[in-house]
Parts: sequence; structure tokens; C-alpha cells
Amino acid sequence: MSIINRSYEILSDPQKRAEHDVWIALEEKKHQKSTAQSDTAPIPPQRQTPPQPTQAKLPSHSILKKVLLWPFKLVLQIIVAVPQLAVLGLIFGGIALYDAVTPDRPPPPGPKPYSATPVAQPTRPSYSRPPTAPNGNPWPVSAGYIKGYQRLHANGLSTVTVDNSRNDSDVFVKLVSLDGAQAYPVRQFYIPAFASFTLNKVTAGSYDVRYRDLTNGGLSRSEAFQLEETPTYDGTQYSNITMTLYKVQNGNMQTYGLSEAEF
Repeated sequence: MSIINRSYEILSDPQKRAEHDVWIALEEKKHQKSTAQSDTAPIPPQRQTPPQPTQAKLPSHSILKKVLLWPFKLVLQIIVAVPQLAVLGLIFGGIALYDAVTPDRPPPPGPKPYSATPVAQPTRPSYSRPPTAPNGNPWPVSAGYIKGYQRLHANGLSTVTVDNSRNDSDVFVKLVSLDGAQAYPVRQFYIPAFASFTLNKVTAGSYDVRYRDLTNGGLSRSEAFQLEETPTYDGTQYSNITMTLYKVQNGNMQTYGLSEAEF
């Protein structure tokens, strides 16, 4: 790091770098001159000596300096151009070297590895039909209103019939007004399996039907529909709507899922 920092200091300073390049050029000229003199000098006669074991000749100091300096200079130029890359290389190189020379270490403290043991999923509570109606009284024997709830929107002429005549489940039904800022029930009634019920004198407006299947607890609602009353020259024309629940084949009411809070 000391060598790298010193080299970076020289190569990043234009004046010091120029002086460094001049020094390299002078060293190269000296090396070339000494090489030329050695090539032209006469070779003195040599005494015959027994052959000696040959040894590899080490390069001279200047040649060694040249061999080592130029690759190092190239690396330092890359460091000057991309200092952030050099820092990352030094960091990751140090980490790799540390891992290579460090004996096995125990794993660092932390969360335990993932276990393949299956985790039990929470089970939804099973539905059981409530023994009584929401008012605390037994369910009616036949189709009709649930006692204890007001019958609102009861000053109109329109009628709404909810058909459950071909279903094998009893249903608890609400007629819900959609005209206000918040939907609210205006009629609440019970229809046993294979029966139907008609709501009379319903005020004109926008409504939907919401109901609970008392066999499985499922909640559903219908599409919104409009009840209208139109004065004519001989009286008032009003709506008579029959809505069949979703279990009836080819029923005329499209239904949607419903949450407990919406019911």
C-alpha cells in the first residue's frame, strides 16, 4: 500500500510524472549504451578451463527495473484513471487472501438456516349454522320477516320477489338501499329451502340483495337494480322484480362474493 500510495502521488501530479518519465528515458539510454559497448568490445582470449555447471544468468539491475517498472506503471495508470475500481480490487483481493490463509472459522452468529420442516397453517374455524335468528328467536317456520327489525322504505308501490324455490339451503336475506352515502338494510327476512318471498310497498330507488346460505355460511350479493315509479295518465307505473338466487339453473341474478363486514 505504501508503494501504491507513493506511485499514485507521483502519477497524479503532472510535474512529478514528467520528471519520472525523464528518469525512465535516461535509464533506458544508459542500458542501451552499456549493451552496445559490450557488443563491440573485443573478446580477450580465454583460458581453457573445465566445463562448469551452467547457471541461469540473472538480469542486470537496470533490466530488472525495466521489467518490473512498466507493468507496475500500467497498473498505476489504471489506478489513476479508475481509483474506485482500484479500491474495490484491493478490498476484494485482501478478503480473498485472508480467506486463503485463515484456517476454518466457526460460522458467524445469526439466524439459524432455513428448516424444511413444514409449518402448520392456521385452520379456518368450521361453520355451524346458528341455532337462532339474529334477533335471538328461533328461525321462522316459513318464509317471512325477522321480527325486531324495522321495515324501512315501505311507502312505495314496487315489489321485489326473491326466489329460492329450487335450492336446498335456507337463506337469511337483506334488501339493502344504495341511495345514501352508505349502504344500509331496509328489510331483513328468512326464506327456507324450496320457497320464495315477496316484499311489498318498496319505495322507488337503488337496491341490491345480500344473503347468507345457512347450510355452509357463504355470503353473496346481487347486482344493483333500480325500482321506478312513473306517473301515467291513468295512474302510476311501478316495478315488479323477481330475483332468483345463484343456485337456480339459468337464474336471472348475477352474484358476487361478500365479506362479513359488508353483510
